[in-house]
Amino acid sequence: MIKVGAVIVTYNPDVIQLQKNVSSISPQVDTVIIVDNGSKNVTEIRKLSANYDNLYLQELGINQGIAKAQNQGLATLKEGKHDWAVTLDQDTVLPNRYVSRLLDASEDLDNVGIITGAYIDTKWDTAKISSVRKSRTPEIQQFNQEIASGNIVSILAWEKVGGMDEQLFIDYVDFDFDYKLIENGYHLYRVNNVEFEHEIGSPIKKNWLTKVLLLDHKELFDHSNQRMYYINRNRLIVRKRYPQFGSPLGMLIAEVLNLREICVMDSPRFRKLYKAVKGILEGIFYRVRG
Repeated sequence: MIKVGAVIVTYNPDVIQLQKNVSSISPQVDTVIIVDNGSKNVTEIRKLSANYDNLYLQELGINQGIAKAQNQGLATLKEGKHDWAVTLDQDTVLPNRYVSRLLDASEDLDNVGIITGAYIDTKWDTAKISSVRKSRTPEIQQFNQEIASGNIVSILAWEKVGGMDEQLFIDYVDFDFDYKLIENGYHLYRVNNVEFEHEIGSPIKKNWLTKVLLLDHKELFDHSNQRMYYINRNRLIVRKRYPQFGSPLGMLIAEVLNLREICVMDSPRFRKLYKAVKGILEGIFYRVRG
């Protein structure tokens, strides 16, 4: 009998949205683990947790990063003899039968490390959605990298590759894990006719400055000072670890060019620039252990 759990990582969540998340996944799995990273509204999360028979809350007390939280949740599911873990952001709401449809599809696939559905960003217009759907072929598609939310992860595979890298803390944790699975012989699959909605950040509105900086073609997002550090550091680190998935030099050039995006972010822009440059420098001097 296959046993499936879910891990939801929270950090100051919108509790109403979190409840929608839990209500969508709870009937589809045996166990739901919320791992909280030191939320200020953890009391509200505790109250929510009491409303579900199969939901358990683990409190880390302070923000220890997404990788630590995911590893904690998956370790708990492993102890409970679960075979699969659905990894979810705090605001992702899955459709009915999402888990069963993906696991049914996995039965005909080899060495599954991750199987996931196809996300539709809630910000996309009709034309964008149509374009993305056309590009997602065949029906079951292998991939090299995908966002973590909505993934169904083999707990055996997670254990064999050593889990998520907690030193990365947040950004690129998912892609690093994807590459590590592939390097260890596992396959990653997306089932394109199983869709779910997910929002990847709130974009910056385009204006005259984005045109002047030649950024009008890009989807731009604002980030905190510390996120700017992790984004710029981790992308370079992961490219150095797995150059077969993208050139480290190419990523370095892209990171330097991306610094102009800070000009259209909210203040404090100088602090964000400082953190971004610090991250780039640490990424440059990072040495892959042989």
